[in-house]
Amino acid sequence: MTSSFETEFEDRTRISNLVSRYYSAVDEKAVDRALVEAVFTPDGRWVSPTGIARVGHEAIADQQIAAVAMFRATHHVTSDHLVDVEGDSARLRANLTAMHLWGVEAGDSAALESHFLAGGVFEGVAQRTGAGWRLSELRLRIVWRTGALPIHVAPESL
Repeated sequence: MTSSFETEFEDRTRISNLVSRYYSAVDEKAVDRALVEAVFTPDGRWVSPTGIARVGHEAIADQQIAAVAMFRATHHVTSDHLVDVEGDSARLRANLTAMHLWGVEAGDSAALESHFLAGGVFEGVAQRTGAGWRLSELRLRIVWRTGALPIHVAPESL
């Protein structure tokens, strides 16, 4: 028989894995609609550091695929996942450090740097669905950043 402690531990692990799975796919340039559907609820919201919300699988997938394409490579490290489960919903908080190497098309040939490094915090809400846990919201707040942002790349596109 499974104890409530074991069930809560499993729920926390599954919710934490949503973020890890998602950003692993970003780093592997494997973001697609199927990934977004496996991570977000149908009306899920991904809120960028600039506060712009993409709502629904199609909007999230379209924006994230375009954003990932701007980079030659990325490396996202999430840590300190805090998950508070309450019934069929949960709150998530995790730290993030992310390296982004601009692709040739997005880079600024006059710039001395071709990358940026950022640190931030993810905050999210997860819901238990018939298909398992899914994020109904994932919000990224950047705490610090260093490196190059080409002048022709609008921050809201990231």
